[in-house]
Amino acid sequence: MITDQTITEYSTLFRGRGDVYGSDEGGCVKAPLNRERFISHLTGVEPIGVYPIVPIGTIPSVVWGCSDFDLGMAESLDSAIKLHDSLLAAGVTSWIERSRSKGFHVWVFAEQPVPAQDMRNMLLAAHQVANLPAKEVNPKQVELKTNQYGNYVRLPYPYAENLSTTHQRVVRIGDYTNAMPLAEFTSSAMKSRATATTIKHLAEFYKPPTPKLAPVSIEYDATLDEAMQVLSPLGKVIWRDGPLPTKDRSSTLAKLGYECAKTGLNPSQTKIILKTADKRWGKYHLRPNGESEIDKLVIRVHS
Repeated sequence: MITDQTITEYSTLFRGRGDVYGSDEGGCVKAPLNRERFISHLTGVEPIGVYPIVPIGTIPSVVWGCSDFDLGMAESLDSAIKLHDSLLAAGVTSWIERSRSKGFHVWVFAEQPVPAQDMRNMLLAAHQVANLPAKEVNPKQVELKTNQYGNYVRLPYPYAENLSTTHQRVVRIGDYTNAMPLAEFTSSAMKSRATATTIKHLAEFYKPPTPKLAPVSIEYDATLDEAMQVLSPLGKVIWRDGPLPTKDRSSTLAKLGYECAKTGLNPSQTKIILKTADKRWGKYHLRPNGESEIDKLVIRVHS
């Protein structure tokens, strides 16, 4: 029998957005996420997923994060252990759950709501330390527009009293074939939640990857006349009139560059259009690295 205390601990650990939840079939159910819903999940009446992000004031916040490895049984377990160990070395306790298929989830719980950005960046930093690709890190979003919910994650322990399965169950570290009983997991997880200070501190170690621009062959032999013949009427107006009063030179140069690419100019023609515009607008023209900045813009708009 699942006790009231266990239900309270479970719903505290996995709480999220309160007006919707995810169905086991993959849909969004617009109904309250309350204690009864968690009970239905744990008893197997209605397995659910939870949308982690809750707006607190103006800050999208979460109380849990989860990384999903779906690489096959052996590789997924190896990756989950590496991420667990990376987090543990930084003072954060995580929990490894065997998923519905041949994968594993790694869960982290916070003592109190923390910015979604902090939770996500902390997990991404741990992935970097462990040298693991971060393909499925939740929360996947750190900002939501009106009427957006983000992505939900299916919760562990549906049919919690079914002791014959290890799927969707938290496993013991070092004994990955046996499931941890629900009450033992919730009690231990409640006592070892990470502080907001720790999560924020570790999040600061995340280093966003440097965007890789696709190589573009640029032969700068175009003439202005031939480029202007191909350029669209809108592009000609932008080139002639320059930035509007409410726009800056950088965004206007970018807009002109994208208009060149959209019109069908090749990189050489785009560069001569941008260079001649910039010579009049004065954004990069007199800078020592001005040529390089124009080159970067050309590559970006043609990538």
